[in-house]
Amino acid sequence: MVEANRLAQQSAFNAALTMIVQARVIEQRVETELKSLGLSLRRLGLLGHLGAAPGISFSELARRAGIKVQSLHPIVDALIEQGFVTTVGGVGQGRAAVLQLTAQGTEAADRAKHLLLKIDGELFSDGAWKELGDALREVARARQRELRAGPPVV
Repeated sequence: MVEANRLAQQSAFNAALTMIVQARVIEQRVETELKSLGLSLRRLGLLGHLGAAPGISFSELARRAGIKVQSLHPIVDALIEQGFVTTVGGVGQGRAAVLQLTAQGTEAADRAKHLLLKIDGELFSDGAWKELGDALREVARARQRELRAGPPVV
C-alpha cells in the first residue's frame, strides 16, 4: 500500500502525463479559436505546407501531413470550397493536379498565426509557464535544425 501511494504521488507530478493533459486543454482552446476563422489545426497545417511548398502535389501533401491521399481529398475539397486553396493543372490522363494557396488562404493562415501568437503570449507570459514556453520554443527550434540537417549519414 505504501508503494502504491508513492507511485500515485509521483504520477501526479509526472512530466509526460502533465504535458499530455495540458496539451489537450490547449489544443481544445486553439481548435475553438481557429474555428472562428473556418480552420482547424489539421487545415492550418495543410495551409502551412502549401505556403511553404507552392505547387505541391496531393500525394506529397498527404505524405507531409501524415495521412492517406484518400483522407486528404475531402479536406482539400473543403479548403477549395472556402476559397483558401486552388488546383492547377491535372487536366488529362496521367497529369496530376498541384495545389496552391489563394490570397484568401494566405490571409487565413496569417490570421491564424496571429491568433496562435496571442494564445501563446497569454499562456506563457510569466512564471513557470514562461519557462515552459521558452523551453518548448527551444525544442521546436532544435527540431527544425534536425529536419533541415536531414537524416544522419551512416
